[in-house]
Amino acid sequence: MPVIVTLFAAVVGNILGYTVFKNVVVSMYYNSYSLPTYATIWNSQAFVKTTVIPVKIMLVVNLLIIVRMMRHTPLQFLRHDMKKSNKGKAVRLPDWSFLNRFRIRIMIQNRANYIVLFVGIFFIAVMLAMAVGMPDTLAYYKKNAANMMFTKYQYILKSYEDDDNNVISTKNADAEKFSMTSLLRKGDQIDEEVSVYGVADNSRYVKIDGLVGLKDNEVYISDSFADKYGIKIGDDILLDEKYENKQYTFKVMGIYDKSQSIAVFMPIDQYRSVFGLDNEEFTGYMSDSEITDIAEDDIATVITERDITKMCDQLDHSMGSYMTYFQYLCILLSAVMIYLLTKLIIEKNENAISMTKILGYENKEIAGLYMLSTTIVLVIADIISVILGVIVMNTVWRIMLFSYSGWYAFHFYPSGYAKMFVFILMGYLIVMVLDFNRIRKIPMDKALKEANQE
Repeated sequence: MPVIVTLFAAVVGNILGYTVFKNVVVSMYYNSYSLPTYATIWNSQAFVKTTVIPVKIMLVVNLLIIVRMMRHTPLQFLRHDMKKSNKGKAVRLPDWSFLNRFRIRIMIQNRANYIVLFVGIFFIAVMLAMAVGMPDTLAYYKKNAANMMFTKYQYILKSYEDDDNNVISTKNADAEKFSMTSLLRKGDQIDEEVSVYGVADNSRYVKIDGLVGLKDNEVYISDSFADKYGIKIGDDILLDEKYENKQYTFKVMGIYDKSQSIAVFMPIDQYRSVFGLDNEEFTGYMSDSEITDIAEDDIATVITERDITKMCDQLDHSMGSYMTYFQYLCILLSAVMIYLLTKLIIEKNENAISMTKILGYENKEIAGLYMLSTTIVLVIADIISVILGVIVMNTVWRIMLFSYSGWYAFHFYPSGYAKMFVFILMGYLIVMVLDFNRIRKIPMDKALKEANQE
């Protein structure tokens, strides 16, 4: 029967996935960049992962459990005694009140189910950490983009000289010359593009105290560069030219924390010496105000704060729906999983619940014994899973971003922890109503019938 139910669920899931829920994904698809017209295509790999594998897992698990259960004698089945041995000793508890000791006994007797409950909640917490943490990360970078830029404008010139071989200059008092080129840090997964900056001495924009006086092979690197590759002060970095068979080795003398890009910094004179440039040669101007006295034909590109934030805006626009969808899905998954496990716990203790009713306990009191025990375990598991889930997601995030150029550290606001905790708890609150009705429906004569059978 469990295999049939699993097969039925997989079939229904495939039908809904290619009809009703398809429209949800299609709407998110069209929010992502400028993509081709959508067309539904049958995916055999998805069918194997969502249908074939789950059915096989359920078949194997059921086979193992049934083979194990068939080792019991018919008399054990009649007595509902499925334990291998009854020689286990009861755990001695402190001299607490009767109700507290009773709740502890319930936790001990159902520890296997509670362990499974913890594993399930932990898995959901990891998913929630992504669904809650990614919007937090994008919001953090959008909010702090201005603080991560050297200046409001970076003008990249096509050449430092105009058509008449005159050095391009500006009367803007905010303007400051700089040089920049791109090298490659070759790796196993990708060849990372690294921006190498030549900065004016005592720059008003790139404020690095120890930059002046560096030797030819000594540089500062951005915090993002150091964080992504685990580079420390004193380490050597090897960078390659893009289109030439030429390499540069630099020694890291410090880390600059005001840059989001993967970048290297050195004095502009050292830059010219390293790359064999003329004494007056430069790449462009940095400025906090717009430069209007340079011809547009001489400007290759202008980098502004908007260029830094637009990727975050696009990711938020395209993936925000995914994250909201995931949050709702995690609440539903937590409710279903908690319901199944608490249902097993209640069914396992139906005789004891029936006996307590015979002894005069009311449904609220019985629910206080069994449901409060589960609540305590769930809250503890929820707190631990939320913390571990964020830690795991932080590790997964780093691994995932290693396959991309650039670097966005995973940021998680304190409110995100509370949100994750509440989302999982919301699933349990739904289950509590169903569990109370299940306890209320257990008849008092069940324990007497079981006693007569024995």
